Amino acid sequence: MSFKEAQEYIGLSCEVAWRDRRGDIQTKRVFVTDVTFVPLYGLCLLTDYGEIRLDRIVSVNVVDQKAA
Repeated sequence: MSFKEAQEYIGLSCEVAWRDRRGDIQTKRVFVTDVTFVPLYGLCLLTDYGEIRLDRIVSVNVVDQKAA
């Protein structure tokens, strides 16, 4: 996932699937707060769950749109 693609999810609740360090797919419903560079990890989605590296993300599905 690119930085620009990831920015589209800021402020949204999403179901994110990513590969953990063993290569297994993890899925979690999270609220995306920001996309930023984290030293030693690289570009990451910052969520209420923690940081998720963009290069490990398999899929993102929006669960709830942000309130207008």
